[in-house]
Amino acid sequence: MSSVNFYGDVAKQVGGKHVKVASIINSNVDPHDFEPTINDAKKVDKADVVIANGICYDDWMTNLIKNSNDKKQTDIDVGTLMHKKNGDNEHIWYDPQTMDKLANKLAAVYSKKRPQDKKLYYHNANFYRQKWSKTTALIKQIKKYSHGKYVAVSEPVFDYSLISMGYKISDNGFANAIEKGVDPSATDITHLQSDITHHKIAFFVNNIQASDPVVAGMVDLAKKNHVPIVNVSETKPPHKNYIQWMTGQYRQVLHAQKQ
Repeated sequence: MSSVNFYGDVAKQVGGKHVKVASIINSNVDPHDFEPTINDAKKVDKADVVIANGICYDDWMTNLIKNSNDKKQTDIDVGTLMHKKNGDNEHIWYDPQTMDKLANKLAAVYSKKRPQDKKLYYHNANFYRQKWSKTTALIKQIKKYSHGKYVAVSEPVFDYSLISMGYKISDNGFANAIEKGVDPSATDITHLQSDITHHKIAFFVNNIQASDPVVAGMVDLAKKNHVPIVNVSETKPPHKNYIQWMTGQYRQVLHAQKQ
């Protein structure tokens, strides 16, 4: 059982036919605002393995785990796996190293649950990592031409990926305000508008799952000034797996570089 669908995706890839995987959030619901049902609690309680993002992203899942009566249950906190702490950027699935480490962790956990299938789990994990390596190769290709340029973001969702590609974030104050649901300062707004109109940023990253009139205004301003837009989402589209989802967003960046 995973809190969000992108962790469920890798859990299924590693477990194969021997593992039944379910995720509580499978749509564009904001995990910050999600309230689990009694049925969700029952599912977590019955699960052999539970995956949570941690670092205050899905506290409701952490609470469900704490209330579980299954002492044999294995809980994986991805934030802990990635050596993150509360206060760090919580969007760790955008770190290119996260799913590599999670795949290996899952293989180890599954192997303890079913030792007879250990070879299969590690084979699946290695195969998954090989597939993901094609995307990391794309990231390296993009990094060659990023030249440490600045980009602006509507929220700090895509930051780990941007840093891995060699970009710098120009509007942390604006982005953090939008994520917290408060109005950005007049200074932050003016600064971002200036960066857009004077082409001081390579592109603007827009979280399409968030709706904010100030951000919408920035997107319109970027389009008007022919600044490329890279659209990202916080949760995985239901018709794509994690690798397809990530690769599509990286290809947008590659396209933006060529504009």
